[in-house]
Amino acid sequence: MALTVVKTTALSGTITNAQLAGSIDLTAKVTGTLPAGNGGTGRTAVTGNVLQVIRASTTTTTTTSSTSMVDITNLTVNITPSATSSKIYVIMNVNGITSAAATTSGTSLRIYQASDVSGEAINIGFGTTDALNDSATLTAFESPSSTSELTYKGQCRNREAAAVTVNNSSDTSSITVMEIAG
Repeated sequence: MALTVVKTTALSGTITNAQLAGSIDLTAKVTGTLPAGNGGTGRTAVTGNVLQVIRASTTTTTTTSSTSMVDITNLTVNITPSATSSKIYVIMNVNGITSAAATTSGTSLRIYQASDVSGEAINIGFGTTDALNDSATLTAFESPSSTSELTYKGQCRNREAAAVTVNNSSDTSSITVMEIAG
């Protein structure tokens, strides 16, 4: 059995091509910004950059007669911010909103996260006797100061104990959550 002696050289500063034997794991061995000429974007995480986008959509009908908020079926999304300085921007589109044909009926919607109401629309269709088929878009912009997983969901209720429906006729509702560099 032959014995192989490997000579090691301490590196300081720049690594030359002659010192490379194989490849370098860029994710573990390179810090800073990788120049565009070497496969990077030439950019660092600048305030305002979108870092991640997560979306959920549903065609499932949710009907409730509750005067307290209930979750809209399958209209939930989880996001884990990468930094405590990140901001979270939420856009929720709710379609096929109908309520009982009574002037006192009115659907309320909200974006809900933990114990916090992030965006709300109150009494859609109130004051009309038409069974509406409305749509609503709600937005929220938050500074959670957390790197723990956050859950955002859509909720609905009626202002009186009469039926309200979301995604009537198999409409599609969605919730989109974006992490923005802070």
